Amino acid sequence: MKKLCAMIFASIMLLSITMSVEALESKEISRQDGVYAVADWSDTNGNVTTYTYLSVDKTNEGTYVSISMSTYDSVTDSYSDKYGSVYTRDDIFIMDKKLDSASLSPVEIAISEWYYDETEDYYTSKDAGTLTVSADWTGIGDLSRGSFKHTSRDGDYIFRSAENSLSRDASITASIDGNFFESQYYASMVSFKSARMSMNK
Repeated sequence: MKKLCAMIFASIMLLSITMSVEALESKEISRQDGVYAVADWSDTNGNVTTYTYLSVDKTNEGTYVSISMSTYDSVTDSYSDKYGSVYTRDDIFIMDKKLDSASLSPVEIAISEWYYDETEDYYTSKDAGTLTVSADWTGIGDLSRGSFKHTSRDGDYIFRSAENSLSRDASITASIDGNFFESQYYASMVSFKSARMSMNK
């Protein structure tokens, strides 16, 4: 009987120690798949030149679209900077696995404009309406592959991350409020898979 009690007590102590160790250990793992495409171009109409940058980033959570436009008037020597972005869970952006093409369906973006407030003596922004933007990317040249791994330790804390990616140069045809633009100046498409792990021992 004493042996049985001793065995039961030892089992309880072992279970308690095991549970305590498990409670002290924690591990978090997150994975993310995504694609993104970027492009910039310039367009001159008379004495006005507009530089435009467009980016689309799609992950498991949704799609983020961002646009910025800087305009310069050579006659008045004046500048105008507009920008805007939108986040949506709607399936508005698709890219094929070989990065042959990507397409952004028409999306409405609220736009703000930077300006100098002479009364307050600082730069601020104001509403500048909306723009409807769509774009198509077409792959150019070969695919490029990339990989990245990182590990860091701080005492009992360990962090690891890894990412594999494919990228490809591209040309773009974009529409902004019905005005069409084409560019091969700078455009690219990227797909990636990433993972992160953090652990406390």
